[in-house]
Amino acid sequence: MTSGTGKVYPQSVSGKYRSIKNSVNYALLFVYFFGSWIRWNREQGLPNQAIMIDLPARKGYFFGLQIWSDEIYYITIILILSALALFIFTTLYGRLWCGYTCPQTVFTDFFIKIETFFQGDRNNRIRLDESYLSKEKFIKKSLTYLTWLLLAFIFAFSWVAYFQDVFDLTINVINLDLTFSTKIWLISLTFATFIFAGFLREKVCIYMCPYGRFQSAMIENNTKLVTYNHYRGEPRGKQLEQKTGDCIDCFRCVLVCPTGIDIRDGLQMECIGCGLCVDACNQVMEKIGKEKNLILYTSFNALKNGLTDEKLIKKIFKVKNLLYGAIFVIFTTFAINNLMNKSDINLVLIKERAPLFTITPNGQIRNSYTLKIQNKSARPRKFIIYAESLEPYEIKIQSNDECFEKKCFINLDPELEDEFKIFIWSNNNLLHEKIFYLILKDIENDKIYKEKNMFIFN
Repeated sequence: MTSGTGKVYPQSVSGKYRSIKNSVNYALLFVYFFGSWIRWNREQGLPNQAIMIDLPARKGYFFGLQIWSDEIYYITIILILSALALFIFTTLYGRLWCGYTCPQTVFTDFFIKIETFFQGDRNNRIRLDESYLSKEKFIKKSLTYLTWLLLAFIFAFSWVAYFQDVFDLTINVINLDLTFSTKIWLISLTFATFIFAGFLREKVCIYMCPYGRFQSAMIENNTKLVTYNHYRGEPRGKQLEQKTGDCIDCFRCVLVCPTGIDIRDGLQMECIGCGLCVDACNQVMEKIGKEKNLILYTSFNALKNGLTDEKLIKKIFKVKNLLYGAIFVIFTTFAINNLMNKSDINLVLIKERAPLFTITPNGQIRNSYTLKIQNKSARPRKFIIYAESLEPYEIKIQSNDECFEKKCFINLDPELEDEFKIFIWSNNNLLHEKIFYLILKDIENDKIYKEKNMFIFN
């Protein structure tokens, strides 16, 4: 519920969903703040930070995986799958993402806890804000804002630490030896977090975030949402003996709502599905000796038809939802498999177009190609290179160590791309063209890499 100034002052509450929210919040904050401190043993010359985006080197690291700039499509695939998962989950359970895992919600909840610690619960905060400036008010507000700033800086520091080595960044912060871009990121993220989580809060969810606006296109009558049972609660009133419904109109559900809405008015865009109103209402029902779950997680159909949890589960797992889930699992499995087994050698063979072929004095046909090889590993590599499905032939590689035979050796430096000029001769002039494969065989582990191209005869 808002005050006369329009500010929302959510009241503290305890219960099942408050405990779940606390556990999820602390787990997410722990992962975010300490994820950059995890070390990972990589080959010499590579960063040993487990999770890191190295912008100067145009590479990303996630434990044993490396993602190069030309593999950015993996990030795109992950984002698309994440969006698909969010849509599917919204169809089933509404805005639980907003209520429990959204960064804005998590940090806002943490900031409210800090505010409550220094200034007291809802009524105390309202009185403090409406009072004249005094020594007590100055101290409480100062301690609150300074703690917010410290937490906001820790958030900004943790974000930047995923783009720089966290130990080096810590030393640079202590010595005040920061680059200009690092200073800009730290300052901007600190103040953005301070303003968004400290002052804008629910306004970000209501006015700035688009998710709440298009959620209505995804929810349906079987979607489980935080819902007020108006069949049981109405008509509501203050005096128990003068009404037939269970709602005593205590407004406790409104007081604890972080966005300041009245859940009894039905489905609203502002509801983030946190379930705190469920805890508040259950406390009141317990005190007056009524059955709990006047406000509960349920669907419109379940509420209307009196469905049990078992029947509600059957409604949720219908063909459409199962199909969405199956599609998501298949594509996720495919993406993870490709990501885990991606090659550390990138091979491109380009046929020269001018001329398409050359006839040598001895009657042989020569084609020219450009071979680009990117060694994405952190160690030097040595390969045997030869052609397949093209007999008879001879091959020449124009490099530091020129080769003129059927099989040649090439050396690749670690984490570099090299380019070779390749000439291939063949005596077979009966065909207009022939598809062949250029084979690279790793001498160390006999792994084969191949690239298809075409040999032109006439």
